[in-house]
Amino acid sequence: MVANRAGWRRPRRIWTFVSMGVVVTVLAIPLASWWLTAPLDDGGPSPDLVAFHPGATAPDTASRPLGSEALPEWPEDRLEGPAAKRYLLAFMERAVARLEEISGYTATLTRQERINGELRPEQRLRIKVRHEPFSVYLRFESPRPGREALYHEGRFDNHVLVHNGDWTRRFLPRVKLDPNGPIALADNRHPITEIGLAHLSRKLLHFRKLDLDDPHAETILDRVTDEDGSLWYRSLHSHSDSSDDRPFCRVEVRYSPECLVPLHIVSYDWPEPALDPDSGELKLAERYHYEDVEFDVAFSELDFDPRNPEYDFERY
Repeated sequence: MVANRAGWRRPRRIWTFVSMGVVVTVLAIPLASWWLTAPLDDGGPSPDLVAFHPGATAPDTASRPLGSEALPEWPEDRLEGPAAKRYLLAFMERAVARLEEISGYTATLTRQERINGELRPEQRLRIKVRHEPFSVYLRFESPRPGREALYHEGRFDNHVLVHNGDWTRRFLPRVKLDPNGPIALADNRHPITEIGLAHLSRKLLHFRKLDLDDPHAETILDRVTDEDGSLWYRSLHSHSDSSDDRPFCRVEVRYSPECLVPLHIVSYDWPEPALDPDSGELKLAERYHYEDVEFDVAFSELDFDPRNPEYDFERY
């Protein structure tokens, strides 16, 4: 009789321990979620009550279209060699100067990047970029719709706030990441601090200065029409030797005839040592295409604040 009672109590004790473990786990999940979730308020300035609305422009530059300054006419026919290098250098100097004058812009960015040797799926996202203080807001349309990222220079310890758009937000609404850290760069070839047309143009200007004194750097300028019938100014670049200053074997850049800045760039990795660079086996390294660009928009502080009611950084 005693043995039977002991045998009956043993499974009841086991179920008691199991139940206690379940309760502890259920309580631990929200506590861990609360502890890991980055705060929305970092003590920064209170955001404006009204965010930017499409179509708004900054009053001091709204009447001045981008690229209105006099610039040399892009060659009608194919141009290459030293003359092409000199022309493109002057063109990019003007493009950088003009982009640095504007306050910011909105755009749709389509990108595809090779990260750690793997070509990742194409991404499409809406972006807002403000130059001073440098701030970026990203909202993914595909392949992770609803994902958002926000960076505001001088706030949140100069980290980026990120949240997913799927069910994982219920457990971890948002995190604060070092933009140069391994977690942030696990899905990005470059940190968020390097995104945008101004940074791209400054980088291209740097390479054009190198090309000018490099007889082995090939530069070709021409005009092309894309599949939609739109005209683009184009520059093609190829190099013979890999180095820190030559991260890509071949690069194609397309410039908008309307705003006269680069909006499209495709770069190819250096081939394997045994591979002929002319064999057509080059691997795509990165591709970026900006469209629907609106310059000199009238951003408010709320556009780069996670408390913006139009954003989804709040907990469910």
